[in-house]
Amino acid sequence: MRNKVLIAALVVIGLIALWAVRSKKPAEERNEPSRLSQNDVQGAASPAVTQASSARKAPPTTFQAQQEAFVAAFRTPIAFYGRVIDQHGDPVPQADVKLSANDKASGGRPSEYTRKTDSDGRFSIGCIWRITLAVEVSKPGYRGIPQTEGQPSSSGLFEYWVSEASVRGPHRPTQDAPTIFVLYKPGPTEPLVKVGEKNFRIARDGSPLSISLDQQGGHQIVLRCWNQELTRPPGRRQYDWRLEITVPNGGLVARKDAFEFEAPEGGYLPSDSVDMAATLGSQWRSSAERSYFIRFDDETFGRVQLEMQAGGDHFVVWKSFLNPKAGSRNLETAAN
Repeated sequence: MRNKVLIAALVVIGLIALWAVRSKKPAEERNEPSRLSQNDVQGAASPAVTQASSARKAPPTTFQAQQEAFVAAFRTPIAFYGRVIDQHGDPVPQADVKLSANDKASGGRPSEYTRKTDSDGRFSIGCIWRITLAVEVSKPGYRGIPQTEGQPSSSGLFEYWVSEASVRGPHRPTQDAPTIFVLYKPGPTEPLVKVGEKNFRIARDGSPLSISLDQQGGHQIVLRCWNQELTRPPGRRQYDWRLEITVPNGGLVARKDAFEFEAPEGGYLPSDSVDMAATLGSQWRSSAERSYFIRFDDETFGRVQLEMQAGGDHFVVWKSFLNPKAGSRNLETAAN
């Protein structure tokens, strides 16, 4: 979280430099587009910005004035309101909240604060003056949700200072419209057999690698890889390689959501493959990740996550879970 705050400070420094360049040009040469209205700033998680943005002062023209403006930016007042809920929309009380406020124009360590959510999952912080605020929420027994564009997560970095070059207004949550954070609450669990995280060497000539999900030789998945790395022409970076994943006594189906823990009833296929041709250009990779639900003929289910490293040492990073209870598709694990 500290790295994000420091990166934000570097971005601000770049914006200040942009001010200096833009301010030297006559207005008619800049051909600046019209600024955004109040309704164009952040929406659902951030209420509309108050008036200040429409009456911004011209950027300072001297280096000293620019320095003063930069330092002054770190004294921007912050009033933050947040609410923590689970994936069902229920409040998460007594969640831990870590806040890191960037108040060091010199690039020093940001000031840190902690809060606990109330019975409705709410928390707030005010009476501080900073340029950005990083927030991360957690609670024992819950899983954190990584940041995804446009989706609520368990953390975030919020800007409060607005420059001439900014395209968005400052973050302005309120008590009635707080910023939403989400934690994943695991459901009922059953005893699972876990394998991983382990590295398995795999041949380059298609020789099979069998991995048992129950650690006893049964419930196997077979991997084969064909790799032309060692025979590629001199000076060529890319090469053909192919990975095949097969379930000899069952099938597999792609697991698309990291928070999906119930195996589907149908849709399973005997095998899947990763085909990486040297002709793929910019889409070519020397590694690939896959995640699957597995169904065996004895009506046991599992889930597998693998990463094929098809260059260098040539190995597979493997993690799997198997529910030995026949007929149960529950593959949930405890958060901790």
